[in-house]
Amino acid sequence: MIYELVPTELHDELKAFCHDLENTTLQHIEACPFCGKDSFYLIRSKPINTYRCKACYKYFTVATNTPFNRLTPFNWLELIFTNRIKNKSYLFIAEEILESSPEKVMRRDHAIIDYLQTHYPLLHKWYINHKQATLTPTLAEQHQTINAKITALLNQQTPICSYCASTDTTKVGSRTCYRCKRCRRSFNLLSDTPLNRLPRPELWIEFINLLVAKKNNQQIEKKLHLNCNTVSRWRAIWCDMMKKWNCEALAIWCSRH
Repeated sequence: MIYELVPTELHDELKAFCHDLENTTLQHIEACPFCGKDSFYLIRSKPINTYRCKACYKYFTVATNTPFNRLTPFNWLELIFTNRIKNKSYLFIAEEILESSPEKVMRRDHAIIDYLQTHYPLLHKWYINHKQATLTPTLAEQHQTINAKITALLNQQTPICSYCASTDTTKVGSRTCYRCKRCRRSFNLLSDTPLNRLPRPELWIEFINLLVAKKNNQQIEKKLHLNCNTVSRWRAIWCDMMKKWNCEALAIWCSRH
């Protein structure tokens, strides 16, 4: 999933960095970080594997000479990295995923940034600025899909009746409610979706565009003259709807960060 959130031209660096994280998590070491020799032996395994080089006689771990030194457990690094790409906050990662403190998450994220800066400069530049609204092709396509679906829903004139399948229907009001002229029953195209009863349909597309542009709740409140509770509720509803419409990458992009 994170590959859909990262620009295509950075996928090689992303793949290489994920490989580095995997090696760190598995504590896979190929050579001494001090002299580069591959002749070493394990001297203890707790709390992490510690080795001694037969050539230079120095002690080391998988994280020696890296920003990840002493930042155990190492499997946290990949979790933090992927969730930060998904724009999850330090607080969310700490409380909902790792059951730790935001300070520990922040420290590890800063270590990730330092490592990227040294080894993967292009990915580093994107990672520290990715909250800017730079859409990947996948996100741009899903954005168009969502807007097209909204437009189609709000502009249908004679949809098929949900009860008798007749096409002899007429719109009632300005939303997505219709009445069948054959069976005389009313139906709503959104009755089984999170959008049911969501007000102000004339603002829906503009709201989506603001989410995609990475505007925060306060900016959206000011732009659309909505209150803070409404914006928070709309964001949650629309992210849920994006997932139902198979636009999960866009839902992640638009979730609050």
